[in-house]
Amino acid sequence: MGLIQKQTLQGTAISYVGIVVGFLTAGFLLPNFLTKDQNGLIQLLSSLAIILTQFANLGINGAGGRYFPYFRDYERGHGGFLLLAVGVSAVGFLGCAGVLWAARPWMVEQNQAKSALFVEYYYLLLPLTFFTLFFNLFDTYARLLYDSVTGTFLRDIGQRVGFLLAVVAYSVHLIDFYTLLWWWLASYLIPLVLMVLSLVRNGHFTLDPAHLALPPDLRRSLIRYAGLTLLTGLSSQVILHIDKVLVNDSLGLTNTGVYGISANFGAVIAAPAMMLYKVSGVVIADSWKRNDLANIRLVYEKSCLSQLIIGGLVFVGIAANLNSLFTFLPKGYEAGYYVILWVGLSKLFDMATGVNGQIIVTSQHYAYDSLFNLMMVVLTIMITPALLRSYGLEGAAIGAAITIGLFNLSRTLFVWYRFGLQPFTWRNLAVVGIGLLVWALAVWPPYATGTKVITLLDIAIRSAGIVTLYMGLIFALRIYPDLNDIVTRFIKRD
Repeated sequence: MGLIQKQTLQGTAISYVGIVVGFLTAGFLLPNFLTKDQNGLIQLLSSLAIILTQFANLGINGAGGRYFPYFRDYERGHGGFLLLAVGVSAVGFLGCAGVLWAARPWMVEQNQAKSALFVEYYYLLLPLTFFTLFFNLFDTYARLLYDSVTGTFLRDIGQRVGFLLAVVAYSVHLIDFYTLLWWWLASYLIPLVLMVLSLVRNGHFTLDPAHLALPPDLRRSLIRYAGLTLLTGLSSQVILHIDKVLVNDSLGLTNTGVYGISANFGAVIAAPAMMLYKVSGVVIADSWKRNDLANIRLVYEKSCLSQLIIGGLVFVGIAANLNSLFTFLPKGYEAGYYVILWVGLSKLFDMATGVNGQIIVTSQHYAYDSLFNLMMVVLTIMITPALLRSYGLEGAAIGAAITIGLFNLSRTLFVWYRFGLQPFTWRNLAVVGIGLLVWALAVWPPYATGTKVITLLDIAIRSAGIVTLYMGLIFALRIYPDLNDIVTRFIKRD
């Protein structure tokens, strides 16, 4: 697992720097300088663009993850895979643009009263979808060539720093909201251009049709798998982002802004998982090609335990400091308190079940993952509106937690039944126990009140205590032996 550990650690470090930048932007600047409607617009456009991107990609990114080992050949331009992927995505984007144009009258009718700002800036979905689509395509291509760090850096730091600068400019009245939105779009375009330049520099950007080689058997398999991964990818993104769309439909753009800012805290917990999925998917696909089930088992077991440890620490850190964190947000955002907890728990459960999805989608039983995704989309659309009516914003988060929980439970049971892979031991249960203990102890001391400086000091001291106790118990009980080995080697080196 050398490559996975190295790139996961690098990517996680980059992701958390990006998370800090993103939290400063989304957790402090946006709520304090933009109206809730304006926040809701950015959250809604982002979610819709992600869903549309999955449609426009037509499953080629997922198919690449499964079949790129059969294309991999530097001397022959990797079998023309990049040309194929760009062509397929271009066709998908044109179809997506047609859908957006045809749907505009209906979108105006549905949103004019409660989400007028969305109607005004609806057209921004087109460039936002284009930039996101092709950045994801080139990032996926680089990842298939074992470079998952460049795209992570450009997206998690480059894009977020660009938007941060735009928000700062807006906060000091250098630009208006209209210009802010175009600057926001530019923060997606620039990483796309830099991603292409990185591929060119490394000699991997080739669109020469002479390299394109698709034997009939591979072509049929690729088309079939792309169709299924289109369904899978679209369904998974619907599961993750439909909550904001449903909140907007039921409660309007203002509540979407509150919900979106609160739900962003879940991204802090999930950062390591995103990096792990990128790196491990390629390794697992290669392992299936060699029929190396032992390596898949090792990746699975270590992913479940390591992600639970990291996610548990971040979740406890956020949950224990929520009372203090809300003092930095304008009035009205406290309605998202339990949204953060429910979304955080759903992300933590997703991390705790490791790379179950990567194991299924890169195996010969990949069709089952599409079935699981489709079932979860249906469940989400069925239960979330009712939960919204009963519990308001919290209902959307509860629906997301139920859906993601059942989704990962289904995947985990399938991997256990079909492949005999069961990754959990007493160590996983011990991490849960440690997390609950540290959480209980962390909220026991009274929270400091007064100035913002005192509140920040309370957060710092409480967080330091959480990290010390949590990681101290993990290390003392040898919950993750690799961690003990790393620390021991570091001490001996000094």
